Amino acid sequence: MDGTDVGDVCVPAEEVDEVNITQLIIREFKSIKWPASRLVVQPPGGKTLVNFETNFYTLDNAAITQVRTIARQAVSIRAVPTSYTFQFGDGSSTTTASPGRPHPDLDVTHVYTQKATVAVSLDTTYTGEYRIGDGDWVAIPETLTVAGAASDLQIVEALPQLVIR
Repeated sequence: MDGTDVGDVCVPAEEVDEVNITQLIIREFKSIKWPASRLVVQPPGGKTLVNFETNFYTLDNAAITQVRTIARQAVSIRAVPTSYTFQFGDGSSTTTASPGRPHPDLDVTHVYTQKATVAVSLDTTYTGEYRIGDGDWVAIPETLTVAGAASDLQIVEALPQLVIR
């Protein structure tokens, strides 16, 4: 009565059409466990160099569709990755519409200025849309951000050595 959500309500069959199905679909969109994007760092192996462009990207950039039954109707809910927040672990980050690209087409890079071990991660923001049965796709007016797991990245210095052969 005071606007506090106290749970779901069972609605008699004759009143199903009176339920605001859009609100139920938005609730379902937010409750689905959408996948986190897998972060790829280049160079591989968990190490990079000071003052070197380290490349970041993900291959997880496709829309994902799940079908649910809501108010006795088949509803397709689609999550579309629309932005990516790359957390570089040194206090800086960047948000982009691009998922980045693998070498040699560098798109999302970061230069570390000192030795350290940092925790890097990637958060993905999804926009949603739905359709009831075979109807038209309708935009969901809310977004959902899925935080990615952190992984360690060691930033090291390299010293040049002259090798005579």
